[in-house]
Amino acid sequence: MRFNTLFFTALAGFITTAVAQAGFCPEAARFGNIAVSPSTLAPGQTMTITTNLTCAVELGDTPTFLDYYVDGSSEHNIGGPVLIARRTYDASTSPPLDTFTTTLPVWFYIQDATYSVRVDNSFARPGPTGESVIEVGAISTAITITGLTQ
Repeated sequence: MRFNTLFFTALAGFITTAVAQAGFCPEAARFGNIAVSPSTLAPGQTMTITTNLTCAVELGDTPTFLDYYVDGSSEHNIGGPVLIARRTYDASTSPPLDTFTTTLPVWFYIQDATYSVRVDNSFARPGPTGESVIEVGAISTAITITGLTQ
């Protein structure tokens, strides 16, 4: 399993880096690309999250901070997103990846909901007077949460 995670992380990094180096970063990759492995997991299970920021850096949206959430939607009220990591981005990272391992929090998940891992890319931009402001862009990827007893 560890080999698959490393292989797909390396492959995703290579593809996105190659696309950016070719001078083509699609709008959908403006804030990065995110992958979660495994994408089907139970509360308390370990997952590896890899965010490829090649296009974000290429397009001038280099993150200052990256906030990771488990977010859900349902016909029922499931509450707000659950923060799983807050990270300061190291802009010297080459290639520009943010990879870490964490666990899916044990929380009040609902069987009929759809879930994703979302990352908010907070980046600085100069305003009209030159003073920096922080803007935020988000990307996400779907996950499946299993082992729910409700």
